[in-house]
Amino acid sequence: MRRTAALWGVRAALALASATSARGQTPLHGFVQGSYALRAVDADCPATFDCAVMRAEERLQVKIEQASRDGRAGALARLDLFHDALRAQADVEVRELSADVNLGRFSARLGRQVVTWGLGELLFVNDVFSKDWVAFLTGAPLEYLKLGSDALRLGIYPPFANAEVVVSPVFQPDRVPSGSPLFFFDPMSALTNRTTERPAVELDNMPVAGRLYRSFGRFEAALYASRGFYGTPGARPDNPAAPGQLILFHPRLATYGASLQGPALGGVLSFEGGYYESLQDRPGTDPSIENSQARGLLAYQLQPWTDGSLSVQYYVEAMMKHDAYRASLPPGLPARDRYRHVASFRLRQLGLHQTLQLGLFALLSPSDQDLYLNPSVRYQVTDELWAEVGGNVFSGKEPHTFFGQFEKNSHVYVTVRYAF
Repeated sequence: MRRTAALWGVRAALALASATSARGQTPLHGFVQGSYALRAVDADCPATFDCAVMRAEERLQVKIEQASRDGRAGALARLDLFHDALRAQADVEVRELSADVNLGRFSARLGRQVVTWGLGELLFVNDVFSKDWVAFLTGAPLEYLKLGSDALRLGIYPPFANAEVVVSPVFQPDRVPSGSPLFFFDPMSALTNRTTERPAVELDNMPVAGRLYRSFGRFEAALYASRGFYGTPGARPDNPAAPGQLILFHPRLATYGASLQGPALGGVLSFEGGYYESLQDRPGTDPSIENSQARGLLAYQLQPWTDGSLSVQYYVEAMMKHDAYRASLPPGLPARDRYRHVASFRLRQLGLHQTLQLGLFALLSPSDQDLYLNPSVRYQVTDELWAEVGGNVFSGKEPHTFFGQFEKNSHVYVTVRYAF
């Protein structure tokens, strides 16, 4: 089914390219990319799988974008043809494929599109759209963390504010680790008979998200709300007394939030807050479902010297009904803290006439006592060609914390991209 949809996407993109080329335009853009990652730590790999190599992939991305002469209508196709050497397979991935209309105070986009809301960097408060954690954990460029959503996005722009609504007819979950070559915390690893239950395709289960935003002087404020499902599945045994199968499922979720961003103290200051309401477990007594949660983010970015930039973030999660959660936790499972704190900083420095970029990004959690580090060096060989060498390092005191569980996935990566 996926391959058939991808082939139709290729045909649509080629038809669009042919139509625009016939009018003497050149709408084709994209890149050729090689992306490779090697595990940087010793790991007990399964006997049937050599997991020293975490990524060995070549991609050709083709982007075709076209707009009518009056700017009222347009179309976009962004397709990846890739070869995965680890799995000895080639396939087509439709990253985006959409058509849109713009009528001044009203706009609409229908099709696959990447939607990103909120202000955090790798710390998500109001961005509820699908993410690919497998790509992130195996050294893919950061842009591949976001998955395209098949949705209708409506925009309304009256004089007093702007509003967007995103409606997805089918729920799309996050892509999460499920086996080799990734290691992760799995408290029920002995229960290998597993099944996944996804929300039925019906009107009641259509995810809906809305955003209302406007400027107040040099600051931009936004309100957010959504209703859908948790992207990361919960897990419960079919029979707690004598489990024979593990059922993965996506509980219902509603979110509410706000953000504010603008210039201050010589840089850019950002605030963001959100509330995650666990609709299927408001009392917090079901250990297979996430408790309701409040999230907050404070961020600041500035340029402290020539060709250098610095950004810092402080993030906190607060679990609701924590006492009920601890009381319902099965024996032997580690308990999460009521509060989780994460601090981050990103430092970038350009050199060699801005062709060399040195970067360091870090996420550190004092509550979980774990961290994530991403040092990188990128060299812009020509306007079209760049190469990057870096690492994704995970470490933690406990094997069940967010970053600590991925410690054995620490790796070095190399990415080379030629754009056209």
